[in-house]
Amino acid sequence: MPHIFLQKINLENYRNFKDLEINSGNEPVILIGENGSGKTNILEAISLFFPGKGIRGAKLDHLCKRDADSCSIKILLHSKLGAAELSTYFTRQSNKRSTLFNGTKIPNNELSKFSSMIWLTPQMEGIFTAGLSDRRKFFDRIVYNAYPSHATTISKYEYYMYERNIILGQNMIETNWLTTVEEKMAELSVEIANSRLKSLNYIQKAINELDNEFPKAILEIDGVVEKNILQGQFNTQEFIKTELFNMRSRDKISGRTNFGVHKSDFVVTHHGKNALAKHCSTGEQKAMLIAILLAQVNYAIKENITKPIMLLDEVFVHLDNRRKLYLIDFLIHSKLQLWITATDISGIETLVSKAQLIRLENI
Repeated sequence: MPHIFLQKINLENYRNFKDLEINSGNEPVILIGENGSGKTNILEAISLFFPGKGIRGAKLDHLCKRDADSCSIKILLHSKLGAAELSTYFTRQSNKRSTLFNGTKIPNNELSKFSSMIWLTPQMEGIFTAGLSDRRKFFDRIVYNAYPSHATTISKYEYYMYERNIILGQNMIETNWLTTVEEKMAELSVEIANSRLKSLNYIQKAINELDNEFPKAILEIDGVVEKNILQGQFNTQEFIKTELFNMRSRDKISGRTNFGVHKSDFVVTHHGKNALAKHCSTGEQKAMLIAILLAQVNYAIKENITKPIMLLDEVFVHLDNRRKLYLIDFLIHSKLQLWITATDISGIETLVSKAQLIRLENI
């Protein structure tokens, strides 16, 4: 089974760190420190080597140390493709972030070819009450781990959607090119929707099979395209092309695409209560998030696919002792590389005994 882990990370002028280097093995890494010491900043830096904007979704100009014009992150990763030197850097002047593999620039969405990551942060505990886009992106990150090409497919789809909006905004519409763009969007939409549905089925099965201390969750993708595929009543690609054609006038007026897989929602229901996650308590929402996280790990192990790196920010906070002990035992036996933050080691001593402990001081 492919097993990825971070061997070294170097931060230069990143957030609160002027220069920090951490060498690690395949064991868990626990970052201990007070609030403001930079524990979450390290997790964020690691998460930037997976498609997207990292665990915070932060603006680029927030990444640099306040008095610096540029910042960089360099890692040595035992990746899906073997040893890989990856780096990403940002300059305030360009307001762009560049990512390199062995010194050669690569698109951000290609990082899924090298890495596989799962993360949980306190900010994510509000995902079920957040906007539709946040929930969909959360689920698409799950799909990246099962289908690495999913990130590239979404990037292509967004490019053609942007191109379509430009064409519709012109006084003289290039009809032939518009038709070609909509055909591309339809083709990519089917691929995106199928990957989502397959991943949903895998994760739901893993949730059902995993007997643990966390609530069972019922997962659903609420989207017109996904529902069309499940019902199997029409040729989905032709259906999408027809819908895009019929929506041209409305989309021209609004300046955006009002139909498509970018409108799908990720819906979670608490099985025991038969209640939508967004209507459950914050504690229950966190428990369901952890259940989904554990299901991903269980699926990766059972299906012998790439074991991900796990980034867990203050994951043990507000967990009762029963669930905390179960989670610690699960994490130890998963044999993944874990990067975990905590303000102290009280209550997690068993995990600490199996981990590399790094203490951070406020800077």
